[in-house]
Amino acid sequence: MRKTIFTKYSNDRADCFSIRTDILEDETGARVVQKIPMHPEAKRHLGNLSRWKESLDKVYSGCGYVMDRGRSLENGGVELEYIQGETLEEKLDGMLKAGQTEAVAKELGQFVETVCRPAKGQAFVMTEQFREVFGEVDLPKGQESLEVTDIDLICGNVVLGGPGEPMTVIDYEWCFDFPIPVTYLAYRILLYYIYTKSARTVLEKYDLFSRAGISQEQITAYEKMERSFQQYINRAHVPLHEVFGGYAAGKLPLEEMIVRERYHLSNTALQVFYDRGAGYVPGDSDQIFMEDGHITAEIPIPGDVRGIRLDPGMEPGICHLEELCLICGDGRKIEAAFMANGDRVKTDTIYFSTEDPQIIIQEVGEDAVKLAVSLQIYQADAHVMEQLSQKTRQFAAVREKYRRQLGAMENTKVWKAYRAYRRLIERKK
Repeated sequence: MRKTIFTKYSNDRADCFSIRTDILEDETGARVVQKIPMHPEAKRHLGNLSRWKESLDKVYSGCGYVMDRGRSLENGGVELEYIQGETLEEKLDGMLKAGQTEAVAKELGQFVETVCRPAKGQAFVMTEQFREVFGEVDLPKGQESLEVTDIDLICGNVVLGGPGEPMTVIDYEWCFDFPIPVTYLAYRILLYYIYTKSARTVLEKYDLFSRAGISQEQITAYEKMERSFQQYINRAHVPLHEVFGGYAAGKLPLEEMIVRERYHLSNTALQVFYDRGAGYVPGDSDQIFMEDGHITAEIPIPGDVRGIRLDPGMEPGICHLEELCLICGDGRKIEAAFMANGDRVKTDTIYFSTEDPQIIIQEVGEDAVKLAVSLQIYQADAHVMEQLSQKTRQFAAVREKYRRQLGAMENTKVWKAYRAYRRLIERKK
């Protein structure tokens, strides 16, 4: 007779992905894991697990990894082996605690290299299936892809084997058999290990993203892919944590809930990312609704923030920046120095020809307690914005050319003599 010793509901998803995970134990102490669909629509999702196991075993044949074995249940669920042992995540955390930081960086890099290695020679091609799950993103050419990608093949889902035994991959629920850039898998492995516990951020100095072949351009694209993936999982469903995330003292923040829902529907929000020394990560951000592309707000700055990134919407367009000031504790306003991934036409106007426009304040002073921001963004066609940006860059290049020519002319003997002559004439007047 089995008894349930653990249950987890993954019901903060759309019905077609909503499941329950149980750990069952019999009188001998033997355990199994069961995943049960919470809605009829979720049977198909769990029914794919046997197919994913077969495909992943093929992909990682000879790499030292095997997939957790299972069988189908009559209720549409699956029963999997209960794998006991230390996960790779637990092993790395133990090494960090022992001060073996360099060894952790090396092992983490080797893990990334091993799980991505089978992609060599298989080109990534963007498909409609990809766009449905991960959205429309600009990615560098020459990307490679696995035949089947388990995007949740992260350190916490790998159980170490004994001497001479393979490692076991568990929770391979999120697999896709259409092309996905293999560096997106590498990005998720590094992101969800390094940035989910503060003690792990010491690994930043080893520049593991760059070593894995992930550029800053790709990180920006993968952040967008990650948001699209979460939206794909939830679809029209509003997760419970979003409904009650701000619940306190008997008060339900209905206005905040409405703001968040309107953002998901309209995709017109200012997303504020905070750099606390670990860079900008999706989990450390706030969203503020923009009314018809306009926002005026004073955003509190936590004391440990070093930099701030503002993402005004997700589409190309023209941004008119009315105010961007750091407010000090004594009330003083200091104009914030910033950079952007667009072309600055004037001091207060930026042309964004790419998706995911960004305004970055790299230095936030210790005295700053708020960020005063007022801006209006007008969405426009990406092609039109690129043409405007090209014209702007051409004009800037011509202006710089004449500025240099003028500077060179001012240093000639003829110009200096003429300037001296003009001063003499002025004195005689």
